[in-house]
Amino acid sequence: MHLHVVSFDIPYPANYGGVIVIFNQIKTLHALGVKVILHCFQYGDRKPAPELEQYCAEVYYYPRSRSFWYQLSLLPFIMRTRQKRALLRRLRKDNWPILFEGMHTSAYVWHKKLRGRQKLVRMHNVEWQYYEGLSQLSNDVFEKLYYFVESLKLQRTEPKVVLHADEIITMSSVDQAYYREMKTNTHLIPAFHPNTAVESLTGRGDYVLFHGKLSVPDNDKAARWLIEDVFSSIDIPFVIAGMEPSWRLRELAERYDHISIVENPDETQMVNLIKHAHINLLVSFQSAGIKLKLLNALFRGRFCIVNDEMVSGMDLKSLCYVRNSPSAIRQAVEALINAPFEQSKIEERRAILESQFSNEENARKLMALLRFD
Repeated sequence: MHLHVVSFDIPYPANYGGVIVIFNQIKTLHALGVKVILHCFQYGDRKPAPELEQYCAEVYYYPRSRSFWYQLSLLPFIMRTRQKRALLRRLRKDNWPILFEGMHTSAYVWHKKLRGRQKLVRMHNVEWQYYEGLSQLSNDVFEKLYYFVESLKLQRTEPKVVLHADEIITMSSVDQAYYREMKTNTHLIPAFHPNTAVESLTGRGDYVLFHGKLSVPDNDKAARWLIEDVFSSIDIPFVIAGMEPSWRLRELAERYDHISIVENPDETQMVNLIKHAHINLLVSFQSAGIKLKLLNALFRGRFCIVNDEMVSGMDLKSLCYVRNSPSAIRQAVEALINAPFEQSKIEERRAILESQFSNEENARKLMALLRFD
């Protein structure tokens, strides 16, 4: 059983949403006997990772150029910069199924030299909606324009990708409903994640935690909104943790003695922050996108307060306190901060999370779609 997996980035270290999904999927498939042939694009500060060879039969790296000239392509920039002839040549050497991770990697889905191959595309979200949301959230004029144009290109290209893919895989029920309008062969397989069992601690923690990749406009806006509209008026310790916080966010947090930022925590530090918080407070202004941080908070943390966008399409409202306005969030924080987290809450989470979000069960669902003949 061989499977080509085309990843938009090097999935190790697994330290942000999309690569966490891919890395844990590879680990689970390997444990079930699938020989993964991994293709990944290298850019930024991520380097080839020998650790991936433990779980993959073969690993190939392709340099991704982000030259301005690719902006002039009719293809979305995130797709055009991942078109590599070396990738196409390697994919053609056999007849194994190909799993393209995200719209980012799917520029070869309709290529004539891959006709007859089984091609699956996992949509990490409805990408054009996600980029449209980023455009609305961004404060930088050039960044806003880039996201807007990319959203238009993605919306125009999406039907072609869906048409030529044999199977579409989504990670939320909302996305599944959207893509099923275009293709009946659309399947819901929840995100792969690093958790195998609920590890939440009973009792009390000392602080409220917001975490995420802080360089993402949605997370930056959410963190600043929580400071200004919620925690500026209550004296409860509030910790913000994540990669690459903006200077605006750092400057805002420094105004308050009870608010702190943990910059670029490693995996161990982040796990400890989640486990020892009394409340994981997670807010998003976009329903699109992977909400892996919610899964991590439910598997590892105590109380979870979220807004509607954070639980969209994940069927996890029963395990969270859903609040949307600043005053409602503030009241929930004040009500829960002195309440002990009890064993009954942990059992409730186990009943839902360890079945619906079992990596092994979801890997078997994926394997059932593959043609290994």
